[in-house]
Amino acid sequence: MNNSIKALLLLGCAMFSFSSFAASMPNIGNSSKITSSGYSQQVHHKRYDDLPAYLVEMKDGKLMPNKLVVPAKQKFRIIVRNLGTKPAEFESNQLRQEKILYMGTESVVLVMPLSPGTYDYYDDFTPGANGLIVAK
Repeated sequence: MNNSIKALLLLGCAMFSFSSFAASMPNIGNSSKITSSGYSQQVHHKRYDDLPAYLVEMKDGKLMPNKLVVPAKQKFRIIVRNLGTKPAEFESNQLRQEKILYMGTESVVLVMPLSPGTYDYYDDFTPGANGLIVAK
């Protein structure tokens, strides 16, 4: 079997496994809502409960939520999910973080304590898909 056919077979298997993984992602909550304390809603899953965690979902050029409000000077996680039909890249120059996500996958970004202020994040594969983290 030549290398081109092998590559196509591997790609097909990888795409199948990504789509099946997306269906098995647990429902851990939603960070779009702002709580009464003025911060984004934390998400909860036994894998992430050692630190505050927030969910950012990427879907075909849209970031949900496009604004996270987090406590300043506190370490936290951002769980990034790509629910779209094409690869996405979670990136933040200010946080010095970058994650490429294939369709139907998730990854975790560990964010060290932030000083009060605003910090960008965006989908580097989709111009105009921008988000903001507000640390207060």
